[in-house]
Amino acid sequence: MFKSIIFDMDGTLLDSSYALTCSVNHVRSTIGLPPVSKEFLEFYINEPDQDLPMKFYETKEFSPVHQELFREHYMKNLHYHVKPYEGVFELLEYLKSTGATLSVATNATDYFAKYMLEYCKMSDFFTHIVGSNNVENKKPSPDMIEHVVKVTSIPLEKTILVGDSVKDEFAAMNAKVEFIFADWGYGESKTAQKRFDKIDEMHHYFTKIL
Repeated sequence: MFKSIIFDMDGTLLDSSYALTCSVNHVRSTIGLPPVSKEFLEFYINEPDQDLPMKFYETKEFSPVHQELFREHYMKNLHYHVKPYEGVFELLEYLKSTGATLSVATNATDYFAKYMLEYCKMSDFFTHIVGSNNVENKKPSPDMIEHVVKVTSIPLEKTILVGDSVKDEFAAMNAKVEFIFADWGYGESKTAQKRFDKIDEMHHYFTKIL
């Protein structure tokens, strides 16, 4: 029986791509670049081995100026654009009722993640919220999953990762844990063996295996 369920955040728990796109475009506008589409952002943030500073801001790395412009805009506007996916609360309530330990592993920083999950009244479901600043390497590295395994003391064979991108899929593969692909999110996968188009379908699946 699985005891630890780890969720990706953006595109899995929260619909936030429009907010992310607006904030990226705010930075682009400030530095004199034209806007990108939501579809452009969704594709590149979910594909591994992408040079995101170059894709988003035509620079070799994210500068402190980029990061602060993005942070200020995102924090100011997420209340208008970020929302939980329909059925997420019911799923989390059920999983919590089974005694499973729930965690979040996101390539965002833990500061952003905690703020967003608290705003969406979701943070109390999770025992651990792991961001990119808490480990050496982001997903698709297994670092976040291995970190959760360490702090929960729940072994890999009793752990599942739920996510919406190949970065999540590869992270699960690299960590050797079970993976479920959230097909309602932003990414695509041609290889994920277990996938669900809707949250209530995943909910039903968990009622059979927990």
